[in-house]
Amino acid sequence: MFDVQATTTISAATPTAGIPDRVTLEDIRFQYDDKGPVIDGLSLRIAVGETVGIVGPSGCGKSTLLALVAGLQQPTSGLVTKNVEDGTRLPLSMVFQKDTLLPWLSVRNNVLFFSRLGRNRKRRSGALDDRVAELLKLGGLEDYGEAFPYQLSGGMRRRVAFLAAVAPDPQILLLDEPFSSVDEPTRIGIHQDVFRVTRMMATSTILVTHDLAEAITLCDRVLIMSRRPSTVAKEHTMPFGDEREMLAIRETDQYSVLYKSLWHDLGAQIGGAAAPSAAPED
Repeated sequence: MFDVQATTTISAATPTAGIPDRVTLEDIRFQYDDKGPVIDGLSLRIAVGETVGIVGPSGCGKSTLLALVAGLQQPTSGLVTKNVEDGTRLPLSMVFQKDTLLPWLSVRNNVLFFSRLGRNRKRRSGALDDRVAELLKLGGLEDYGEAFPYQLSGGMRRRVAFLAAVAPDPQILLLDEPFSSVDEPTRIGIHQDVFRVTRMMATSTILVTHDLAEAITLCDRVLIMSRRPSTVAKEHTMPFGDEREMLAIRETDQYSVLYKSLWHDLGAQIGGAAAPSAAPED
């Protein structure tokens, strides 16, 4: 039986004890114009191999946070540090909400193409082919390697997009609501694949999501962002460990308790301060 750990109010999100940091954000402030900051006083640390979920009110800067980590935006003040290692692994990769597959390439060649964008381009051709075959098998797509994106279901395209992102073996993976467009049963299956692959690769992952069930089952920690100007308002630790069955977790009492607790804290930031008993059924 899992033990549900208490929610804590924090000034700086803390990573898994004893594991080195992969990403550190220190007292980040960011604003686009003179209307005031989107993010202010946000600190965040993510350990090597850790998956952290980010949830919060609409417009609170969740996607902006990913852009800051990716280097697509620079903070107005504060420091973003990515402790990436030299070698064959790509420093960072990202999966967006929109489909970024190349429609003129097959499933196999999409994954192969993105493999070659990173430092994997130095690998010999046979090794790349083997890696693509391994990834397709992990994603349950080994029979669809020669299919084109238009021939796939929405869930299958999302799987391919994820496999393309992890093909260069990134040390940091950013997920910006990448599975919101697929139905719930399909999404749960994708979650199992994502969890297995990121754990196998020890990839540090930041997941932005509106789906509390997704955050609970996939993540080691879930951070609730406040309303603008945003910072980390609450942190929840997920107690489910490195071996997870997504459906089995959803059937536990611990899952229900965590879901209601997250909904309560998110509701407080949205403005309604919803009581745990008012949490929607998942």
